[in-house]
Amino acid sequence: MASAQDSSMSPKTCVSPVVGKSAGTKDHKKLKRRSSKLALSPKPSPGNACAKVKTRLREEVLTPKPSKTPTALKSSEKKTSGKITRKDLRLHKLVFEDDVLPDGTVLGYYARGQKLLEGSKKGSGILCNCCDTVVSASQFEAHAGCASRRKPYCYIYTSNGVSLHELSVTLIKDRRHSAKYNDDLCSICADGGNLLLCDGCPRAFHTECASLPSIPRGKWYCKYCQNMFEREKFVAHNANALAAGRVSGVDSIEQITKQSIRIVNNLASEVSACILCRGFDFCKTGFGPRTIILCDQCEKEYHVGCLKDHNMADLTELPDGKWFCSMDCRRVESSLQNLLVRGVEKLPKSLVDIIRKKNMHIGSDSGSDLEVSWRLLSGKIASPETRPLLSQAVAIFHESFAPIIDVVSGHDLIPAMVYGRNVGGQEYGGMYCAVLTANEVVVSAGIFRIFGPDVAELPLVATSSGNHGKGYFQTLFACIERLLAFLKVKTIVLPAAEEAGSIWTDRFGFTKMTLDQIRELKRNFWSLVRFQGTSMLHKLVPDCREFKSLADS
Repeated sequence: MASAQDSSMSPKTCVSPVVGKSAGTKDHKKLKRRSSKLALSPKPSPGNACAKVKTRLREEVLTPKPSKTPTALKSSEKKTSGKITRKDLRLHKLVFEDDVLPDGTVLGYYARGQKLLEGSKKGSGILCNCCDTVVSASQFEAHAGCASRRKPYCYIYTSNGVSLHELSVTLIKDRRHSAKYNDDLCSICADGGNLLLCDGCPRAFHTECASLPSIPRGKWYCKYCQNMFEREKFVAHNANALAAGRVSGVDSIEQITKQSIRIVNNLASEVSACILCRGFDFCKTGFGPRTIILCDQCEKEYHVGCLKDHNMADLTELPDGKWFCSMDCRRVESSLQNLLVRGVEKLPKSLVDIIRKKNMHIGSDSGSDLEVSWRLLSGKIASPETRPLLSQAVAIFHESFAPIIDVVSGHDLIPAMVYGRNVGGQEYGGMYCAVLTANEVVVSAGIFRIFGPDVAELPLVATSSGNHGKGYFQTLFACIERLLAFLKVKTIVLPAAEEAGSIWTDRFGFTKMTLDQIRELKRNFWSLVRFQGTSMLHKLVPDCREFKSLADS
């Protein structure tokens, strides 16, 4: 997220910038052997008749205290160390699997019979309509204003009135639950031994603790799961389900399996589609008219056949090396590569004077002998010379912002953007890092990406602590802006935290984008970076002609 660190921003900014087993013919089909530390035995083969019960032997006391004998140990001292899971953490994850709900499935958050928020399923998250960002189910609940409920899956419904929790409960009956994820201790007495495993959750039980005379045949569900199954029989009649579209007498679960539910038809085209026909029916094998090709600069996608129909290119095979959709994109990429090779760039005298005056104003002794310069870096093609600079840039971003976590993969996006990596299906190889150095130390850094001549984005920019108020941030932004002007880029966009929004609008001339403007932008530049809790700002790049050092690139 872009942050005007030279001004009034705090140094830390929080960003939210994602089953049963088959029945056997023998009673002991449910057995599974598991050894303790003192009694090791080989693991059973898959065909072992003892597949449904774990054996967890109690750990013997090797050197008991003199006052006690092994037979005199208290019951609590016999307990085996292990785990007891009170909640099946896998349950709700099932609804986000690829073969359950297709991307684009319309979801809504309902409370007291009213729809509070709408979105659509995308990957392992929900594309929220209020912010046009992929969020987790918990975050979607928070966006609906109900964060204190902490039961998102019970209040998020499909368009035919099925809650995600109800769908999860239905799915758990048809999925295989691997015994390795079951508990090692009895859920009743918290002790080990021969344990009967539930086919619906991780819980395990002694047969006597579960009040069973013997090991049951086929699938077996504990009382917790049975009660949950019973409760879900009545959810069709609650106000939220009816408001979401539940119809009496209709098998709503079957509607989902047949995809007879509302799916956003243009979701894929809004996220990733041929820019010419808006179609997303790509050919994944061979080469033909529906083969997709990506421009290596603007990152727009094209069908090979659409390129020919629009007289843009007549390709008979995928080209070797880089491919550009236009001469403008080729020109932008060539200029950036030349700038990478050139290395250190001197600053215009006007910018150097700003830095020296601000240093003198705050009483810094280094104002007169500062050696300030800037350079362009690419983490994707880093060299031994540039890696230390990139590392310093990452440190500045981590110092200035809380970790920016990708909701799908759980990875930190800051190093991914700096080093041009692929994370969660998003490619950041087109990112460039601009750094401002003072006496060869990075004091300010910014990450930007140019989508051809139309749009450039600036998702991260910050100044190191101890260097705020010295003009470094203003200078680095001026260098980036002048570079964009030289490359004839029309617009620059950035995600700004709430506390930094006024700085960008008042001092740098940005304005807040409307939701319609954001959606239109994402239709053409689907990989645009957005962070949770930020507003999208934009401005026209001014016609700067002072950046003469690049004229002979």
